[in-house]
Amino acid sequence: MLLAHIRQNDFAEQSVQTHIEEVAFLARQYGEFTNLGAHSELAGFLHDMGKFTQHFTTYLKKAVIEKNVAKKKIDHSTAGAKYLYNNYYGKDNLQNYVVETIGMAILSHHSGLQNFLQLDLKPSDYLRRVTNEELPYYDEVVKNFESIEGNTEKVRHLIEEAINEFRGFMGKIQPLQKPNVYLNLMQKLVFSCLIDADRTNTRCFEENEEYPISDNESVFDKGYKHLMETVADWQQGDVTPINKLRNEMSEKCDQFASESSAIYTLTIPTGGGKTFASLRYALKHAQIHYKSRIIYVVPYTTILEQNADAVRDIIKQPDAVLEHHANVIDDDSLDEEADYYQIKHHKKLQLGRDNWDYPIVFTTMVQFLDAFYQKGTRKSRRLHNLTNAVIVFDEVQSVPFQHYPLFNTAVNFLNTVGNSSILLCTATQPAVDKMETSIMLKENAEMVPNLNKVVDAFKRVSIHNKVDPEGWGAETVAEFVEKIMQESNSVLIILNTKTAVRKLYELLAEQETAHVVHLSTSMCPAHRKEQLEEIKGKLGKEKVICISTQLIEAGVDISFESVVRSLAGLDSIAQAAGRCNRNGELETGDVYIVRAKDEHLSKLPEIRIGGEVTLNYILSDPQYADNLLSPEAIKMYFTHFQAQANREILKTPKGLDNELISLLDGSFASKKRPQTKSTGMFKTVERYFEAISSPTTAVLVPFREGKNIITSLNEDIQDYTLFNQLMKKAQQYSVNLYEYELQALDSENLIESLYNDSIYCLNDKAYNEQFGVTLEGQAELETYNF
Repeated sequence: MLLAHIRQNDFAEQSVQTHIEEVAFLARQYGEFTNLGAHSELAGFLHDMGKFTQHFTTYLKKAVIEKNVAKKKIDHSTAGAKYLYNNYYGKDNLQNYVVETIGMAILSHHSGLQNFLQLDLKPSDYLRRVTNEELPYYDEVVKNFESIEGNTEKVRHLIEEAINEFRGFMGKIQPLQKPNVYLNLMQKLVFSCLIDADRTNTRCFEENEEYPISDNESVFDKGYKHLMETVADWQQGDVTPINKLRNEMSEKCDQFASESSAIYTLTIPTGGGKTFASLRYALKHAQIHYKSRIIYVVPYTTILEQNADAVRDIIKQPDAVLEHHANVIDDDSLDEEADYYQIKHHKKLQLGRDNWDYPIVFTTMVQFLDAFYQKGTRKSRRLHNLTNAVIVFDEVQSVPFQHYPLFNTAVNFLNTVGNSSILLCTATQPAVDKMETSIMLKENAEMVPNLNKVVDAFKRVSIHNKVDPEGWGAETVAEFVEKIMQESNSVLIILNTKTAVRKLYELLAEQETAHVVHLSTSMCPAHRKEQLEEIKGKLGKEKVICISTQLIEAGVDISFESVVRSLAGLDSIAQAAGRCNRNGELETGDVYIVRAKDEHLSKLPEIRIGGEVTLNYILSDPQYADNLLSPEAIKMYFTHFQAQANREILKTPKGLDNELISLLDGSFASKKRPQTKSTGMFKTVERYFEAISSPTTAVLVPFREGKNIITSLNEDIQDYTLFNQLMKKAQQYSVNLYEYELQALDSENLIESLYNDSIYCLNDKAYNEQFGVTLEGQAELETYNF
């Protein structure tokens, strides 16, 4: 018997034929939702065809039983793609597309997607490999594969079915702008179905487990019933005017749930209850239209944490909700391994996690974009779980400007091809349907009618322009805050940089008339959550001053009497205003716009441009003086912002002369003479794509329970369940650091590696009780008993 795997703990064997059949079965299930079941099944059936050799079986036995892993990598990923190319390529155009799509998924399933077209026009990765006449053991592979009854017939049948699927796919994308982009994304979707099926089958065999079975329909049904019980309680209680308005918004979303899958907008003013209203739509819509999961995509981890907790409370099923912030473990090398038995144990544990197979998922915009455009296999694996879903983009205006073409294309793809229902949710809706690469909104896509009346009804603040062209230093801002505190019991100050926040905090912390708190992304999520809970407990009982970066603006349910906002985009000012007089405690709250001199925005062009547009076109226009947050003002803001950003924000990545979208939409290929029907440049796009311009690394910090997690990860963990539990907890005790911060900490011996050098952690001197991460190494943490 020729083998695909040998279980390491009891030496049980899995034959190649069993493995490819089981992977094909799973991949088919993943692909069915998008009418790509045959593509996915055939990719699964041929992906490990290269293991049909005695040589590979011998290699496995030596690796597992004798612990003698050969240093030379065995190419078992090319044979299946070459087999398709040799036997089915050149017949007709549709069949050629099918062969290329499935073949690319197969030959990429360990290394990540390759190119159909190279920048330098050299032979492509795909063609070079499928036309390789010297592929070792290929003749033996074909002989052994075809000797098994039914294999060749199955391939022929699936090719015919896949051609029909491809014909249907082409019909879907024909009306869209630049249909070639959607072909590329479809090919990546087939790849996602394959690698998740392969990783899941491998992990289940190794752990001797059955495939996980989801009962998401029951979760949605129970969750909606619990939600409606909350609505009933509200209606029977003492309903304030604000809560009445919030309930009306959620009722509109409930009514919208029966509408067909499309791309909708939900424009609710800050404090209008977007989370509750969107969840009401999502739970009901998922039941009516048999969606597989609900996914919330948010810009900041603070929103993710709070909203995930709120959803758990509403649906009363905490285990049904996954929070996925970032990857604490450094497992990029998993993508590069030739075979499972060359992977260290801690990386094998990664094979079963983070594929978003949960009923309700909260993740970030960075993780969403990475699933489509980031390199390797680990993140692409999640892509297929974004199909047949309800996807809520919270604060959609936070998409990095240079990535709007890629984001808008992904959203169109998920709706048109992926059968997902999309909700673009924000108080300040950008004109995504008017961009060069636009989102295809449904006619009458807005869920909230009479938007002007709704905005007026939610008006709870007065906005005061205090912008000094020269800017205020930290001392002047501190004096201004102290004056506000003479008339107010609480004030929130939001500045644009962590450095400016810390400097102002150090000035204000010296006064003794109020409780002063610092918030920034230098603090781990658990630390920020603790600080926010402390603030909420003191508001209304004693004087409170909070100095924060913009992390507090969106999604954080907290209310101050006054807010001071450093000049930024009108969308940010609207979000800041949402933290003032949030529940109508006062007749009117006060929001002051100032310009902080201590902020250096040269590396934050979107904040700089946003501030300039706000100052030049909104604050200076008398027609918006009394209603800065009106739909008309927001529309005018985004019109000018998009125009200026188009002129000033570089859309081509460093080191590349082309926009990334041009490598996918066929415009680059049209100038060349591609040798294949497909022209996708996946490897090149993934090489240059960065969801954020300055990538960060997640580092564990010794705050509270974080100390115990660090201690546990210093040990050799063999238990898969325990490891996953620790990784889930670790996200609450990690901070994302830039490269220069890592280098500074390393130079002071403040950072260490653990768990086979795959996870980084800070020592006690590098984490401060007030500020979080400190590069000076002079932190003092209080001692707690766990």
